[in-house]
Amino acid sequence: MRVADIQLSFPAILIALLIDGVARAALPRETHDGIAIPVLVLSIGLSGWVQYARTVRGSTLVERGKEYVQAARVIGRRPLAIMVRHVLPNVMGPVLVIGTIHIATAIITEATLSFLGVGVPPTQPSLGTLIRIGNDFLFSGEWWITVFPGAALIVLVLSVNLLGDWLRDALNPKLR
Repeated sequence: MRVADIQLSFPAILIALLIDGVARAALPRETHDGIAIPVLVLSIGLSGWVQYARTVRGSTLVERGKEYVQAARVIGRRPLAIMVRHVLPNVMGPVLVIGTIHIATAIITEATLSFLGVGVPPTQPSLGTLIRIGNDFLFSGEWWITVFPGAALIVLVLSVNLLGDWLRDALNPKLR
């Protein structure tokens, strides 16, 4: 968890830029467009794994000390069976909520990287690329080229965040 703590001290976009830059430097130039999406997915995934690790660890430590886990130990259940049957279902709720929120963060990260020109190739559609291209025409009277992709990005991220909020409420046993 010390590696996770160190990684939390850096912004996720900075880590994603670092991983993307290392991949671009290490791989031949002619393969950049072909592997841009796997590198983008890898960089977003590696910059966001810390939230999952901390959530799972914290939830597992809380569940491990509860009475039903101790009762399962007393009756002779194996540790793997206790983990699968009792701990894992109770840890999945917070992980699903973090997952939906992380989807929104990943969408914004991808749009940011594409806006900066290091995300998906310019030949593939991306909201960040559309916003970057529309920036050139913003003051020429063609404002809609930037505003509509930006509004679509806002609506998409807001929808995913609302889904995560609903999931949190639906999976919270205290609200039932």
